[in-house]
Amino acid sequence: MQLQRIIININGFRKIIRFYSVIISSEHTYRVLISARNMIAVDSLDRAILTVLRESARAPFVEIAKRVDVTERTVRTRMKRMEEEGVVRGYTIREAGIGLTALVRIKVGSGTEIGTLAGEFTGWVGVECVYEISGDADLIAIVHVDDTVALRDLLDR
Repeated sequence: MQLQRIIININGFRKIIRFYSVIISSEHTYRVLISARNMIAVDSLDRAILTVLRESARAPFVEIAKRVDVTERTVRTRMKRMEEEGVVRGYTIREAGIGLTALVRIKVGSGTEIGTLAGEFTGWVGVECVYEISGDADLIAIVHVDDTVALRDLLDR
């Protein structure tokens, strides 16, 4: 698991956000959090297939195979596995997406109202929910974004 520390300014206060990636990145494998107990491995070929499906959810397997440069059988096998694992439901990508789902721990600076800040975060696109917690961090947010660049953009707001 990767740890990144990101410092952002919110309402004029400097905040330190610790981001624990739920994705273990490599060139070929991305792990997508779909529940607390279940991780799905999605490789670059799966992502290519899903990209074609995003453009045309009803594309025939033959067309998908041509566009990602594999056999139709490979596409069928991959699609069956992704359906069984819940990545694809009825040939639409799950709402949580194949992007990145991350837990963001937020330490609030002194003098900042935690509830107000949590309310502001929940209005941001990509933020699913925000919880007030005890310990080193004050809040934890679950966010869904397309990739690490989108996550950085969200945290840089």
